[in-house]
Amino acid sequence: MREETGLREPGLTLALSGDPDTVLHVEQLRDGRVAIGVRRRSKNGEWTGSDLYLLDERSCLAMAGWLSPIVEDSWIGTVRERQAAQLRTSQELYGEEADGAALMADAVLKQIPAALMRRALLLLINAIGPETRNRLIEHLNRTGDMSEDAWLRRRLDEEQEAFAYAVAAAALFDVIDRRAGHSPHGLPSE
Repeated sequence: MREETGLREPGLTLALSGDPDTVLHVEQLRDGRVAIGVRRRSKNGEWTGSDLYLLDERSCLAMAGWLSPIVEDSWIGTVRERQAAQLRTSQELYGEEADGAALMADAVLKQIPAALMRRALLLLINAIGPETRNRLIEHLNRTGDMSEDAWLRRRLDEEQEAFAYAVAAAALFDVIDRRAGHSPHGLPSE
């Protein structure tokens, strides 16, 4: 639940593949847990539910962290399609400077509202946080592939360093957003 506003995200309903009359339904409960269940439509058109599973906050964070590579894989193509245009713009603005893309990235990030930057950083924090780190360490301990071992160790090192910076940046964007008079979720304060 959104702590200070008392608002909850609306429920999520997803059609399960191969069967349009079966949906996965997810909803956040008042106590913060998430309920996940399957609903099926009978021949007479009524929806019936099956088993309901309750996930606590830690499980939800672990699932979100686990899903983050899938989200990245789903969006990276769209991001890369826009790279050429962005690089042209950075070259027009900053010339042949070696760090023109970095300068433009900084300028673009400044245009994103602080509340959205905080949210993005919190998602990043969760994607590289303790649950994900533990999963990577478990995988590292099981692998016998030396190249995978080296890749996992590099990834763990990079993510550990980035984690502290992301937490610090999220804290700063939260301060900026609150000073601007917004609620914790980007809504104007009353």
